[in-house]
Amino acid sequence: MEEYRSHAHSVSSCKYHFVWCPKYRHPVLGMVEKDVRKLFGETAAHFGHEILALEIADDHVHLFVQTNPDHSPADIAQQFKSYSGKHLLERYPKIRASYFWGGGFWKVGYYVGTTGAVSEEVVERYIEETEHAPE
Repeated sequence: MEEYRSHAHSVSSCKYHFVWCPKYRHPVLGMVEKDVRKLFGETAAHFGHEILALEIADDHVHLFVQTNPDHSPADIAQQFKSYSGKHLLERYPKIRASYFWGGGFWKVGYYVGTTGAVSEEVVERYIEETEHAPE
């Protein structure tokens, strides 16, 4: 069943699937997985996101979040990546020295996809077939 969030003047269902990697795609996340989970949880709580799923491989993460419509996907990625990256480099100076000499923990880019309860085809058909009252 679809879960909606109610706001002062709207109702939303904004869910995003993100994937991103450490810089140079170094396989270091297994060494810091517990901290990544904790830092992502802190980020979600601070910004009002809900983590629906989190999978951490050695060289990339999958993050599935639900949030409010006032957070753009770019903002969400920046929030999770900047906070966790800063703290991971501080907590693991040996990893920083060995793998991230250029500064920054995460690669600049990321993947984001949206999800919803209906397909593109259903939305297109609804818009095309629904009679709209003239203004």
